[in-house]
Amino acid sequence: MPSEPLLTSILLLIMFVLLIKEWSPPEVTVFITLAALMVTGILSIEEGLIGFSNPGVHTVALLFIIGSAAYNSGVLSFISHILLSNNKKNSTTLIKMMIPVSIISAFMNNTPIVTMLTPTIRSWAKKQCIAPSKLLIPLSYAAILGGTITLIGTSTNLVIDGLLKQKGLSGFSMFDFIFFGIPITIAGIIYISFIGHHLLPNRIISEPIDQLNKQYIFECLVPAHSLLIGKTIQKAKLRELNDLFLVQIQRNHKKISPPSNCEVLQTGDRLIFSGNASSMLATTKTKGLKLLSDVDRNVTDQLKDSILIEVIVSDSSPLIDKKIKESYFRSKYNAAIVAVQRKNKKITSSIGNIIVKPGDTLLLITGKDFVKTWSKSEDFYLISPIHYQEPYQPLKIKIITSVLIGVILLASLQILSILHAALIGVMILFVTKSVSVSDAQKALNWNVLILMSSSIGIGAAFEKAGLASIIATFFSQTHAIVGLFGIAILYYLTTTILTEIINNIAAATLMFPIGFSLALDLGADPLVFAMITAISASCSFITPIGYQTNLIVYGPGGYRFTDYVKVGLPLSLLCMLITVTIAILSWG
Repeated sequence: MPSEPLLTSILLLIMFVLLIKEWSPPEVTVFITLAALMVTGILSIEEGLIGFSNPGVHTVALLFIIGSAAYNSGVLSFISHILLSNNKKNSTTLIKMMIPVSIISAFMNNTPIVTMLTPTIRSWAKKQCIAPSKLLIPLSYAAILGGTITLIGTSTNLVIDGLLKQKGLSGFSMFDFIFFGIPITIAGIIYISFIGHHLLPNRIISEPIDQLNKQYIFECLVPAHSLLIGKTIQKAKLRELNDLFLVQIQRNHKKISPPSNCEVLQTGDRLIFSGNASSMLATTKTKGLKLLSDVDRNVTDQLKDSILIEVIVSDSSPLIDKKIKESYFRSKYNAAIVAVQRKNKKITSSIGNIIVKPGDTLLLITGKDFVKTWSKSEDFYLISPIHYQEPYQPLKIKIITSVLIGVILLASLQILSILHAALIGVMILFVTKSVSVSDAQKALNWNVLILMSSSIGIGAAFEKAGLASIIATFFSQTHAIVGLFGIAILYYLTTTILTEIINNIAAATLMFPIGFSLALDLGADPLVFAMITAISASCSFITPIGYQTNLIVYGPGGYRFTDYVKVGLPLSLLCMLITVTIAILSWG
């Protein structure tokens, strides 16, 4: 049997490949790897499940509930109306938007903040004749930057804090991050407002869904008695459609692609089109075609009494890697998928056979209550029409604000741990009926919690097998060549690259034992390297898939992958230099 370090390395390598290939949702891949480590005896059951008892994970769960209560109170709807002004000067608008967002993100989960503000900002930008692409990446980046200011700013901070406590250290206090987070946030806002916005694309995207220019994939049926039957594609004028292209014909399990102009249309032909929503809807009316949904049902007649809505598939959605026709979408969500759009990738499959991926934009036909029912779903993010906004409830807002301030004060004054303070806060919310049991259950993002808990177990195996100390020794041996500053830079870069390739939580839990061993080898304070780990794993700006908020604005902003690289790479380097400089001063 392979040695423990070798077997651990093999299992972790397989995990990395599966994460990069997106074989399954990350929490599934990481949990299966953890199970394999326990089955092979590398970890005992107690060691493998240590993450599920980590206080940082429990704290994140409680903060999910507090954040959900704030969301339901309408406070974010209220805030969204005061963020923007009629000033069209980009730098002024960005500063006015980014400062409040970063402050709020320091104390609340940034995903609902960005989800709520994205359609509001896109609508406002249209009225001001400003491209949404100039505002939405800054919105996401502001939320990420704000998360570096406090202990509760991101789940990564809390996980690292929990790992420190498992090592017998005191961990972080509420505002230990402020000495790193505030300089990073200020520098980031200045960079984006005066330099970064020049690097952002100027893409105008029409707001209403019936005017979208996105290239969706549609499927239509040639019904019996259609006037198109017996006509060639050329005579049916299917090559002369505005903003619509006939990609493929599916006939009796046979695919005709690309169809020639002489191809004769027959009853039951399925036509696969690529184009925008408005052209497709107009074509179904004028050409007598029947628009098909995810389960091959004719939905053309439903359009009069329904709403067309765009959603973006989240990176933790249960829809991921499933064929649309096998996802039971209609029965679960009471909505039908009529079109799919995927950034930078060509899709030619029929709707039902498309395998869903994170970041896919789905065009849905829904009932009138869909937005209200699913606006807070973690399965996807609603981006059009404008998000359902919870009614403003002053009493609830006062209670929730008091609870949040109380939690922060109790933890920052070290009267109680952050876990106990958050637990008391949730109890008060239940007693005052500011949050219901049902809302609390919906607020718990089990995908994130399982990923966090499993990743901690993976980190334990990484350390137990001696891999962390081996890599730490390699880092420390470069001390004579690059010095303390160079080692810190290399460590930060490694964590950042891991974050962009896999995800922030897995990267943080894998790098933490390396940083801890490295700190001991160098005679540095382990808290300093723990801080570098947390910040470098949180500051994900270079790709749309590295952080949830980047994914949320990807479609609505009309961005390309390279847009994140252009704007995010300089910001990542800026954050790295500031973090490492402060870290060197802290332990030097």
